[in-house]
Amino acid sequence: MSDLLFELGVEEIPARFLAAATTELAQRGEKALEDAGFHFSDLTAWSTPRRLTLFAKELCFDESRAYTHKKGPSEKVAFTAEGQPTPALLGFLRKEGATLQQAQREDGYIYINKKSEKTPAQLLAELLPSVMTGIPFPKLMRWGEGDLLYVRPVRWALCLYGEELIPFSLLGVETGVISQGHRFFGGQVTIGHPAEYAGKLEEAFVLVDPAVRRTRLEQESARLAAEVGGSPYWAEGLAEELVHLLEYPTAFRGRFDSGFLDLPPEVLTTVMRHHQKQVPIRDEEGRLLPYFLCFRDGPPFGEEIVVRGNEQALQGRLEDARLFFRLDQAKPLADRVADLSGIKFHEKLGSMAQKAKRLEFLAGRLAARLQLPPEEQRRAKRAALLAKADLTTAMVGELPELQGIMGREYARLAGEEANVFQGIAEHYQPRSLGDELPATWAGILAGLADRLDTLAAFFALNMEPSGSADPFALRRAAQGLLAILVEKELPLSLEELVTMGAEAVSKLAPLSAEGKSRLLSFLTGRLRFLLEERGASFEVISCAIGASPLLPAQAATKAELVRAQLGMEELIALALSAKRIKNIGKSAGPFRRHIVELGMEEAEAALYSALRWAQREDRSTPQASLAVLLALTPQVSQFFDRVLVIAEEKVRRESRLSLLAELGDLYGAFGDFSALPY
Repeated sequence: MSDLLFELGVEEIPARFLAAATTELAQRGEKALEDAGFHFSDLTAWSTPRRLTLFAKELCFDESRAYTHKKGPSEKVAFTAEGQPTPALLGFLRKEGATLQQAQREDGYIYINKKSEKTPAQLLAELLPSVMTGIPFPKLMRWGEGDLLYVRPVRWALCLYGEELIPFSLLGVETGVISQGHRFFGGQVTIGHPAEYAGKLEEAFVLVDPAVRRTRLEQESARLAAEVGGSPYWAEGLAEELVHLLEYPTAFRGRFDSGFLDLPPEVLTTVMRHHQKQVPIRDEEGRLLPYFLCFRDGPPFGEEIVVRGNEQALQGRLEDARLFFRLDQAKPLADRVADLSGIKFHEKLGSMAQKAKRLEFLAGRLAARLQLPPEEQRRAKRAALLAKADLTTAMVGELPELQGIMGREYARLAGEEANVFQGIAEHYQPRSLGDELPATWAGILAGLADRLDTLAAFFALNMEPSGSADPFALRRAAQGLLAILVEKELPLSLEELVTMGAEAVSKLAPLSAEGKSRLLSFLTGRLRFLLEERGASFEVISCAIGASPLLPAQAATKAELVRAQLGMEELIALALSAKRIKNIGKSAGPFRRHIVELGMEEAEAALYSALRWAQREDRSTPQASLAVLLALTPQVSQFFDRVLVIAEEKVRRESRLSLLAELGDLYGAFGDFSALPY
């Protein structure tokens, strides 16, 4: 029982590839070893920009797996009538190097158990190369003059089973016992046993475990920030990126001129995070302090040079930002809407100025449909018109991540109303699943208008997503639109939204009836995805979205209601009734819908009376509607138990079919209960 160490050394792998590659390496390694008959107490994968490592602790080989069960000829072919071995059997035994005494009869055939001559080390040499080469990286490359193909050129390989070298060739290199420390501060490292690996590489300024690197990064950052009375303000994903960029992360603290704090905070944080990979420091109230954290790959010496270089780079960028901020204010944001005519939305969809007018139109239509007060309608239209104007500013041209943020700042400085300038920033929200939603009506409606216009325009040009391809981010646009509709509980149906979107783009790119149908189907599919993310099953979602028109906010509520009732007798009876009505309707063929009260049986009359009661009851909310439908369950069950629907008399048959059709309509107004798993 020994530890296994397998390391592949490469040129720097892009940081964005490493997290997925490390997980894949662990999964592939575990499966390959287990399938080959190996057992281990623990298996993990590590990675740095220059290496991928598989480490299995207490690896041992199951000797029972060293035997193969070889199938030979059938008993009828293997032996003569007198029980003597035939040439077919003798030939099989010669081929496998076995004797007649080793032959076993099983299920009418001859088998032999043959011990493998391969040692565990030989088996490892066969299976390990494919574990590493099979990792599905997003991009591969060739190097030199050969045909080798991998994520980056391979420079060394190390493979030890205990103290035993496992020799094999992989991507042009032979395995050995030599690893490499830090590119600049380390050197060659000889590994005598897998247990030495992490410790020896740390001495050579390489932390092979990403979790250890992250802990070092965060603890050092927190310590340095605390020394000036603050805490690190990490950007989403930045810590993960630094972990996969640096083999031995070391944090330093720098400072900048406090005069730059007059700039909008988002300008400072964007420059630091996105362009310098620096971390801002802020106080307990969330205000930025004139300090930042920067990082280098290697030990903590040369601090003065590292900090000075980072301070100079940040100083230059902040000076540029201050200049842009001053120059941009020379022209009010409202006057920049006309300048949008110089920016294309798409070569077939006109300019951003045209889009701004469409957003103003759609925001107004949506506000009127929701019967908002006149002031809110005016603010929504104003925010929608100005929403894209900051695309013409120097600041956004230099820092595209600030679009919306700078629109808010410039609108505020130009004297626009608070809800208007806040709505300009909010209309980009949510940017992803789980992101913050707009809080103002101006932001909500401008955001809906923006996404709806984009979806309608590209569907009009038949440019919808296909497979994994989504060049115009239409899935994200649909997801944002639906998130707003659901979370803000807006009483808008997908059908009316598609109609509004088609009207907005009609002069530019008419959306055909078939295009509207495709867009509606696309939005319905994205709604299904959203509800799945909220924990609903496929069957529950199918029930909840089965009504027409389809209101996403109501569908989400219905899914929660049905999910909470799953397994209850009343809902099961309701679902079974819906299935029965659907099946009867399919088999009954065409009939004239009319209900004849005269001559009804007792159970039939009871259902008719209950149905009329249900039709009069308040069913304006999903909660009220479901309560009414569940209350009908006893009469419906009694009807099916006691009444023959397909009666011989035509008038009575059509009356009962009509009664069930009305009941089906009542069910269908809520959703498709027949989709439930009963």
